[in-house]
Amino acid sequence: MDVKKMKVVSPKVPMKCRPFLGKSFKIRNQYELFWSRPGAKEDVEAYLNKTENHVYQTVPKGVQPRTPFTEWKGANFGESENALIIGNHASFYAGQYKDAPEKAGMSMIHVLAIPKANIFNGVSLDKSNVFIINEMINLFKHSWEEPGTRKAMIDHQLDALRRRNQEVPDTRVYGTAIKRFRELEAMANDIPIEDFTYGFHLFPDNSVGHLHMHIFAFRHKYRRYSTYAHDDKTIDALEVRSFVTRHREPQPEVDPSQTLDT
Repeated sequence: MDVKKMKVVSPKVPMKCRPFLGKSFKIRNQYELFWSRPGAKEDVEAYLNKTENHVYQTVPKGVQPRTPFTEWKGANFGESENALIIGNHASFYAGQYKDAPEKAGMSMIHVLAIPKANIFNGVSLDKSNVFIINEMINLFKHSWEEPGTRKAMIDHQLDALRRRNQEVPDTRVYGTAIKRFRELEAMANDIPIEDFTYGFHLFPDNSVGHLHMHIFAFRHKYRRYSTYAHDDKTIDALEVRSFVTRHREPQPEVDPSQTLDT
């Protein structure tokens, strides 16, 4: 697919590949929770426009001037006009996170799609920028079809295991993790695109403020050594898109005289 068409072509994701579908009530509640907060609009615009000296509201999981994904300069597995596919820092093997298994990845293949623009969490999407959901999904599909990119994504999982062992050394656990990787590696190259799902963690369930889509192989055979702790808060990305296209008009421009940092 031409990268310029990725934002306008609606990706085909079969219903059977959308295990987190059916949370429209939760989506509405989380949008309303965020936008009912004083200063939400000003914070979102300041992050998007890189407004210097803006005073952000002190809210847990709220908008901040920088995040680990802001103006991403690290490696990526795919790039389009407005989006990037990047690796998940966490190891897929929950056994490497004995005290907090929820910090592990959600699957043997778990990557992230992020916008290049400074877009806050999915609750800030409106009809003017919701196209980014199409673009991120299409970019991943395009990237996964490339054998070299697919191998790089698989190899990244091995790198994550090694990195975690450097952070918390444990020879026995690491040895088991490598065995689990080899076990899953044997099937990873043959994962069909239909076995991937696309989800968001909407405010206040987000870990990083910058918009990022979780993309992972969702069938149990790929997840049996990973965490299921985030399933309840994972929202189907296309269901978010549907909500936005039905209900979310672009936010009006903020009057600079009314901002909190004047």
